[in-house]
Amino acid sequence: MENTKEKKTDIDNGKNEASDVKRWKRFFVSTFSMIAVLLLGAAGLVIWIDPFFHYHAPFDGISYVLEDERYQNDGIARHFDYELLIIGTSMCENFRTSQAEELFGMKAVKTPFAGGYFKEISDAEGRALSYNPDIKIVIRSLDQGFAWLDKDKENEIVADAKFLYDDNYFNDLPYIFNHKVLFYYLPETIKRSMDKVPADNFDDYARFAEDRPLGKDVLLARMYHPADPEWQPPYTEEDVELLKENINQNFMKNPADYPDVQFYYFFPPYSVASWYENYYAPCKFNKYMMTFRTMTDMLLEYDNVHIFSFFDETDITGNLDNYSDVAHYSGEVNDQMLIWMAEGSHEITKENKDEYWDMIDEIYRNYDYESMYE
Repeated sequence: MENTKEKKTDIDNGKNEASDVKRWKRFFVSTFSMIAVLLLGAAGLVIWIDPFFHYHAPFDGISYVLEDERYQNDGIARHFDYELLIIGTSMCENFRTSQAEELFGMKAVKTPFAGGYFKEISDAEGRALSYNPDIKIVIRSLDQGFAWLDKDKENEIVADAKFLYDDNYFNDLPYIFNHKVLFYYLPETIKRSMDKVPADNFDDYARFAEDRPLGKDVLLARMYHPADPEWQPPYTEEDVELLKENINQNFMKNPADYPDVQFYYFFPPYSVASWYENYYAPCKFNKYMMTFRTMTDMLLEYDNVHIFSFFDETDITGNLDNYSDVAHYSGEVNDQMLIWMAEGSHEITKENKDEYWDMIDEIYRNYDYESMYE
């Protein structure tokens, strides 16, 4: 009798264990199914709204947030409707596309890469041209400070968003399940859309003009003040070859591949403080004057390249109240540069290039840099 009870107990225990196993299985299946549904729903929402424009152009009625240059620029270049592209470093961030559209008579977008070296921006420019056959004009900064880097050098401290720059959807998981995308971009975009807030525009995209204080005191406080000139070794033939390789790869390829596109390349009007800090005081003046001349000579080989320089506008470069540091100028300076480029003013040509650089050499070699401190 006892054996019978024991057997019955064992059977009951076995049934209970089997029942527990089934319950746990149902729990895990239902839990993982719910997680899978949530993940698929989140993925679907990211792909549908697409805050980085990786899959499609923006939808009407969606209030998109424009904030992350390196994550959003490729999608803008790939899917937006435009004929004029503004691209470059932070020297381009304060341009207003509405003004460019008015001056040039064509739809414009802006895709700046703050701190971008030549290769990164050249690659982005090339991708935009391959995406959009309607591009007629490219406006891009010539930041000579990066000219002496290796042609393949990229800024290692900026965000790396290259997984968004190809057509391989299998490497999109860092975008689809990105914490900031899921918990900032999506809810912010949805909330703004429900509140009927207009989507961000390219006038404000990456613009810092209203956020950084300007003025001589601000600039001088941020400036390096070398007490005495520091001797620097002269540039070598190897240095010049490095420069030419950089220019050839990162500026000349796209004009050669797209002869029907007009390329407006400009030297940003850095302040006289920059000339002193970076060229004059460290005895690099001759090196950089050679850099300007070499870049100009090489780029003017193409008829569709237009080079602009505003260094002769000493009312701008010599007025330190126009700057937030030795390099970054006010939004009003960006506005004026667009006007000049649209007019064809301050353009360097094959005919005037030697005379122009001789004039710039004379101005900044003999500038009264002590007057900055008065």
